[in-house]
Amino acid sequence: MDLLIADDNALSLRFFAEAAAALGHRCATAADGAAALTLARSQRYDLLLLDVRMPQLDGPEMLRRLRADHTAASQSSPALATTADSDAGMARELHAAGFAGVLLKPVDIDGLRRALAGTSMVAERAADYAEPALLDDIAACRSLGSSDAVTALRLLFAQELDALPEELDACLAAEGADLRDRLHKLCASAGFCGATRLEQSCRQLHRRLATSPSPDADAIAQLRAVAAATRQALG
Repeated sequence: MDLLIADDNALSLRFFAEAAAALGHRCATAADGAAALTLARSQRYDLLLLDVRMPQLDGPEMLRRLRADHTAASQSSPALATTADSDAGMARELHAAGFAGVLLKPVDIDGLRRALAGTSMVAERAADYAEPALLDDIAACRSLGSSDAVTALRLLFAQELDALPEELDACLAAEGADLRDRLHKLCASAGFCGATRLEQSCRQLHRRLATSPSPDADAIAQLRAVAAATRQALG
């Protein structure tokens, strides 16, 4: 297999690269998330091993940007998260972010072999981790109970999306003071109406704001783009 391995710890990066090569795999390496994203955009890899915490871009954010880039060669490649944190909550978040599995560090070569041996099964499920649909009618009907209810709520949701650009501008002008509250409301609306891609974008940006008070310009731009695409899909 062709692997892309990204880790800002030089020792970890060397171990993964040498161990994977010893197991017969071809490896490309990156010391931060931005470099990994550049490589993944230009070349198709069978599997990505991404450290959760890296400079420039962390693993989850790198994967989010890759999945959103339809021109990227490795857009749908399965990914494993590597981390020294064994917290169960983090593992759930990583699975929700699109990682097919979590590999705990330190790991020995047998552990790496077992993880890579499951890649054929992971690759078959790669579509599960691709970017979700703009509108999921089945999820919306399940949430709201009937197609009539979906139609009615989506009319209101369309009006909400029409007003969203100006509301985001106001939040950012106020240095993001109300942005988390606005994202919380938008996430709920998107969830009810089956706007799965927008709901995911809201959750990701909301998590980033929990650790960094300054809004990420790229993440805001991505949210605007997904919201506009969702509004267009609503008709």
